[in-house]
Amino acid sequence: MSKDKFKKVEHTRMAEAVVEQVEEMILHGTLRDGERLPSERDLADRLDVSRQTLREALKALEEKGLVESRQGGGTFIANIVGSAISEPLVELFSRHEEAYLDYMEFRLLLEAKAAGLAAERATPFDRQIIRARFDAMAAAHDQDDAARDAELDADFHFSIAEATHNPMMIFSLRSIFELIRRGVFYNRYVVYLEAGGRDRLLDQHREICKAIEAGDVPGAEAAMAAHLTFIIDFFSGALKMRQRFETARLRAEAQGFKL
Repeated sequence: MSKDKFKKVEHTRMAEAVVEQVEEMILHGTLRDGERLPSERDLADRLDVSRQTLREALKALEEKGLVESRQGGGTFIANIVGSAISEPLVELFSRHEEAYLDYMEFRLLLEAKAAGLAAERATPFDRQIIRARFDAMAAAHDQDDAARDAELDADFHFSIAEATHNPMMIFSLRSIFELIRRGVFYNRYVVYLEAGGRDRLLDQHREICKAIEAGDVPGAEAAMAAHLTFIIDFFSGALKMRQRFETARLRAEAQGFKL
């Protein structure tokens, strides 16, 4: 963990100041779910507070549900984002294909704006991360591994969310990208069935990346909207085709035909 993350605190309201600093770091994504904090001695030194003050601050953070202590393992940032979408809701999404269209509609509304904000607000560090995420996708392009593609896809999109520097948007998008990582939706398999579908997805991600790097706000919004609309339209078409096939099958069986 980089020592640049933590700042020394002033010698007034020390425990409260430590709590506020950690809260801000969680809000802005500097500290992430599941991340292990430095040892008590190391962290106290970095913050320039006594170990007793640090213990008071960590206790307050634990009571707020922001950190958790693991016996023999140290102190970790709590999984506060993963709980944003309940397990019953995840199960419901996974069993009903129509829910995917609602999910993508929500992403379209949020991510098009996020791409524009990223183009406007991204620092050189943000752009470097976004470019690295895209390059990883491009490098994996020739490998037939949809699960890996989904993970890299989520990483790329989340790096754009982080570049908005809007904590509410970051946390909202992190929650829905977790559904991609967990394999709740399988849109990539559907798109891959079309010749050149995988290439089109990569090209779309490339256009998003280029627009953000160029600081092109309208271009970034349009590129993201085009990308997500393509997936929505493709999946909607595939879903309608399956529904027609099932209707035709039932009709044929009712008339004594068998395929």
